[in-house]
Amino acid sequence: MATAKKPEKAAVKRAASNKNRAQHIQTRKKSTDPKPEKIINKDIKLSDGQEKFIWEKADPVSATNASIYRQDIAGAIIKINEYGQASEFGWVYSLIDPDGEKDDVNNVVALHWMNAKVKRKVNENWVAVVTGGRDVTGLFNQKKETKISGLQLSKTRKTVLFQPSIVEPKKVNIQIRSTVGKK
Repeated sequence: MATAKKPEKAAVKRAASNKNRAQHIQTRKKSTDPKPEKIINKDIKLSDGQEKFIWEKADPVSATNASIYRQDIAGAIIKINEYGQASEFGWVYSLIDPDGEKDDVNNVVALHWMNAKVKRKVNENWVAVVTGGRDVTGLFNQKKETKISGLQLSKTRKTVLFQPSIVEPKKVNIQIRSTVGKK
């Protein structure tokens, strides 16, 4: 007569909790892994100043260099030099209103490339598929569905791009006098 051995209760609980744990996005573990694919969006044409403005509209990540890391509206962490890449911190420009103008900075926002793929309508709630996090090992993005209010995208529209003012130095006539030494 054979008796079936039951699994430990603690092991069953661990397995159940691991199933609900969000999956980290890690595209390259080693430098020998293939590079992430490029994402090309020919619809949105922006100048360098507009691109910088849209990058700065994204929220800075606390305790990091804001010129390198930002968060999109869903909380996913994006990295400036991974623009247009399908990587962990890759990001693209996305339209807030797909029917709106494609070159208006108030209609364009920086989003993680996986969040940008999600179909959404203006002023309607939507579900983002990637959100960011931080632990002792550093920053990471994870696949975790997050409900986003439709108003959050609209709030980013109420910004204005100011043209930088150019300040030229004052031109001053300076005459250099030479001193004639007495002998």
